[in-house]
Amino acid sequence: MNDARFDMRGYVLAMLVLLVLIQAGCASRDMWPVERVDPDTAVHITVMAEPWIYALDDPMRAADARDYLNVAVVETNQMGTRAYWLNAVTWSTTVRTRPTDDRSTPPSTIRLAWSGNQLELAPAADGRSTAGLSEPAFSVPAERLKEAWYPLSAADLARLAARAPNVVSLVDEAGRVETYAVWRVNAEAMSGFLKATESGPN
Repeated sequence: MNDARFDMRGYVLAMLVLLVLIQAGCASRDMWPVERVDPDTAVHITVMAEPWIYALDDPMRAADARDYLNVAVVETNQMGTRAYWLNAVTWSTTVRTRPTDDRSTPPSTIRLAWSGNQLELAPAADGRSTAGLSEPAFSVPAERLKEAWYPLSAADLARLAARAPNVVSLVDEAGRVETYAVWRVNAEAMSGFLKATESGPN
């Protein structure tokens, strides 16, 4: 009888371990990046499964009325030539009078900050067309306020791969700064991207 109970405990333990492994595998697959071909330019694009989302802290607004910043790393492959980009999209749950995807003003410089250091990137003047794309990297949010694209060097990519920034700031031509803090960041999104593109550290 004791042997039977021991065998049953071992069986249950094995099943629990298997269940944990299956769930971990499912989570990894959920964070596998999105791959597609641009319909107009035929550029192959690989995008993080979900962007890192940062929120603008404004105590004068209600909790459900915020400005957000989506940040994601994108790989483009044009006839074997690969390039990496940081795609940044601002959006909001507040009412705006200006049109969505506003291109009347130039995109902002982006400043990504970690404890003790930061990375500042200049935007591509022609936005997504500089990356060879005709469509946004992400279909949501549809009500985007502004989209910008920033070319990444190998060193820039390595810094982003190591850890998501603590805060992200947008600096306009007049020097005005908007600083966004972490709202929802999933490190697995970057891990999946690096595995799929084989762009992680060797």
